[in-house]
Amino acid sequence: MSRLSLTSFDNTSDNIDFLAERFPHAITETRSADGIVARAVDWDVLRQEFSGHLVEGPQERFHLDWPGKREALLLSNSSTARTLRPARGESVDFDRTRNLFIEGDNLDALKLLQEPLLGQVKMIYIDPPYNTGNDFLYSDDFASSRDDYLKQSGQVNEAGARLVATSETGGRFHSAWLSMMYARLKVARSLLMEDGIGFVSIDGNEVAQLKLLLSELFGPDNFLATITWVSNLKGRQISDGGPAGTHEYILCFAKNSQSISQFRGSGALLRKLMPDVYKGAAYALKEDSKGPYVTKNELYNTNSKFNERTARTMVFRIHYNPDSGEVRVSDLDDDTSYPGFITAMPHANSRPGLNWHAWRWSRAKILAEHEDLEFDISNGKLRIRTKIRDVDGMTMKDIVIGPSTMTGKADLDALEMGRLFDTPKPVGLLETLISVATGPDDLVVDFFAGSCATAEAVLRQNSKDGGHRRFIMVQLDEECGSGSQAASEGFETIAAIGRERIRRAGAALREHGFTGDTGFRALRLDSSTRTEVWMTADETKQESLLGLQSTVKSDRTDEDLLFSSMLDLGIDPASPITRQIIDGHVVFDVADGAVSACFSQQVSQEALMNIGRTQPLHVLFRDAAFNTDAARINAEQMLKQLSPNTTIATV
Repeated sequence: MSRLSLTSFDNTSDNIDFLAERFPHAITETRSADGIVARAVDWDVLRQEFSGHLVEGPQERFHLDWPGKREALLLSNSSTARTLRPARGESVDFDRTRNLFIEGDNLDALKLLQEPLLGQVKMIYIDPPYNTGNDFLYSDDFASSRDDYLKQSGQVNEAGARLVATSETGGRFHSAWLSMMYARLKVARSLLMEDGIGFVSIDGNEVAQLKLLLSELFGPDNFLATITWVSNLKGRQISDGGPAGTHEYILCFAKNSQSISQFRGSGALLRKLMPDVYKGAAYALKEDSKGPYVTKNELYNTNSKFNERTARTMVFRIHYNPDSGEVRVSDLDDDTSYPGFITAMPHANSRPGLNWHAWRWSRAKILAEHEDLEFDISNGKLRIRTKIRDVDGMTMKDIVIGPSTMTGKADLDALEMGRLFDTPKPVGLLETLISVATGPDDLVVDFFAGSCATAEAVLRQNSKDGGHRRFIMVQLDEECGSGSQAASEGFETIAAIGRERIRRAGAALREHGFTGDTGFRALRLDSSTRTEVWMTADETKQESLLGLQSTVKSDRTDEDLLFSSMLDLGIDPASPITRQIIDGHVVFDVADGAVSACFSQQVSQEALMNIGRTQPLHVLFRDAAFNTDAARINAEQMLKQLSPNTTIATV
């Protein structure tokens, strides 16, 4: 029997819960006047969410902090004027594929995907650049120079005089790395589904800071696990002292941990991939009217902490009739006997002062679902076991031994790309994560794509279970070093290597009979499609006015306009696109009528009527397609008559 609190509803706690759901990184801990540690709102962080400029005002509280954090938060909230341009020549099956490969800075790419993919991504995996004490290629506005860092961290005064004895070079790189990760992870959080899961590969340099960062951005309750990956069992000496390093980490987090179930995978595949980790003997396969099953555990709770004192309602008698299959339950102190029934008492508890273990199932569940229990009678004693219908299922453990860096190199060797990366992630590792964390129709995103092992893992998993998972890879247009093996093989950028890997991996799967989607739509990050005017009215000369008539840059194609418009409308850039010729005009149809677009310099009445009859949700034209306001009004009225619910816009 519970006790009434006799207090009013706690509005403060409820309000904090509300803010924590939307802004988990703004929830911290503080100590009250009576010394009690409780949840509180970090108002400085929350204020920053509603401001377009830096908000000052530090206060003492528990949180992860570093020079440049406020700038990183500001940058994550700022919009981007950039866009995505299609690259048909770099793509595979451009018109039909649902996969994307985006070349360019991942922060801008994530911002562009925020609206089209809000809450649609099931799994994020990233293998970001490890902090090895070097500057990063991701040169955001918040990246600190050495002098800036020393000032922000209080190591020099405004005159530049040193205030501490030693240089915090390592701290500067910690700060730059954290700022780089903070902005990207914060934007990426909005893409995850409610039951979305994220994995981040990391080594020992930043694992402690990264865990705090993830706990802040996603909420401490949504940090799921630290998976240890033994990447090199031979060991590597990474410092002058201490043991040789054998492992890295994969930090796992969720959008909402309450929506996450166990990471279940195929026991047969897990044992094959990691025989040193999954050694469980195969259980005898049995069958009943509901199909095959195995039995592993008895019904009683093996933890003695659950007993007649702590779980009183879960301690009772179970009666079973072997002839009829009927099941009954009764109180522990009810010694009524039922003719034809055999009684199972709770398991004896060996802890002093206790008598019984609790059952794992409630009375109601036993009576309603007893077909999922096996009743075994031996020597007049009744033992009850739970039936497991997922006969091949096995829960993934938080250690990975088997797939290694050498395995990752072998994956590339199989595609004749073996010498292009020093430490590629093994496809088997990523396949395991995908198999336990996603369903057959889910979307997987990797915004530090590198060699695109994640893309190959998605394709492989689809080929194994018949799934239709999609992937989005994002890779910076990082140049291959001159004199590198990649450069000698004709690859100019890391992104070019990634695209080629997907091509070869897809071709290899097709050779083995896979008929699913192995293509990708290549897109490149670029400046805005709209004409940029950098001159003031006083600086504008009469002869330059004609060049300012068009709202669209002269180098942009109709497809460039289409993709830029799709992003503006919040439409997935992987949506299916068809094109047809209507009265001499190219007309695009996106996502079966979501958008109809014609970017001709002029649009005929016949084309307008054909577009209107299809009744799309949105119709798009080039702004210059209408020479006069009267022509624009006439076109709009005609379309409204044919399709009154269609929105009409120009670019």
